[in-house]
Amino acid sequence: MWGWWLGTFILACWATLIGELTLAMVFRLNRRYVEETNQEMQDRNRQAMNALKAGEKRIYKGLNKLANEAFGKAFFLQIAMGASSLWPAFLAAGWLEMRFGDVPILLPASLGQVTYVSGFIVLYLLVRIGWGQLKKRLGLGARTRKLWQTLKDIRRKKKNISRQGM
Repeated sequence: MWGWWLGTFILACWATLIGELTLAMVFRLNRRYVEETNQEMQDRNRQAMNALKAGEKRIYKGLNKLANEAFGKAFFLQIAMGASSLWPAFLAAGWLEMRFGDVPILLPASLGQVTYVSGFIVLYLLVRIGWGQLKKRLGLGARTRKLWQTLKDIRRKKKNISRQGM
């Protein structure tokens, strides 16, 4: 029983590591496009805010529509790149299916049994959460966090302006 849990934990660690390496590679290959998309989003937002401050409501609406399109493009680009880190988990789950598909997995302390999928998902999520915390402490992934923070800041500014009556 403990052997399965330890082996699955190690498998979850490998899946996380390979996924993170894939994400880093995808980000590196698309870095220029991501930065251009992010810059376009910031420029359109700044132009829309300047038009609003100048009292040009019609121009603001047009620029705001362009800013929303740029925001959507940047947001979904980040989502797609983030999804690239998940493929090793699916591969690992498929391998576990071949090996342990019909075997009930006992929980520690005789609390019952689970399937291989639920055990793997729990361990994988714990490893991903732990890795995320470790990355923050080590200062890894700062560029990605900066892009996500920019998206959040622009979205927050838009919500505040829409609450003011526009």
